[in-house]
Amino acid sequence: MVWSVISAKGMGRLYIVEGTMRQDKYKRVLETRLLPQLREWFPGDQEYIFMHDSAPCHKARRVTAVLAEKNITVLPWPGNSSDINPVENMWELTKQAIAKKVITTKRELVETLIREWHHNTELQQHAKICIESMPRRIKAIIATKGD
Repeated sequence: MVWSVISAKGMGRLYIVEGTMRQDKYKRVLETRLLPQLREWFPGDQEYIFMHDSAPCHKARRVTAVLAEKNITVLPWPGNSSDINPVENMWELTKQAIAKKVITTKRELVETLIREWHHNTELQQHAKICIESMPRRIKAIIATKGD
């Protein structure tokens, strides 16, 4: 599994997660990957809203407690709405870019993933567009009462 974060300021560093992402791993990812990235993107008192979907590891009490302890505002998330999460759009575009390559080993896959994620300017531009589309996406969810 691969984890990362995006914002209108860019695409975060990739983190390869071995095995299943459970709450203990997710908590560690937030503490060691997300928090440093947020400090880099939003120094001082700059405001931001963090979003993740309703995966069980995201909703675990320990994870919720860490986010609250660090004063991270989390966007409320309707059930079964991963399709509105902009990072999901980015994963799909990244998969499409990687599918065009001939890859025969796990190492080549990881190297290609890192190269595409961090150096593909088309992906980087799309990340900004996805984030900027969030107000429209949220209004659509509210209009349909989360359905």
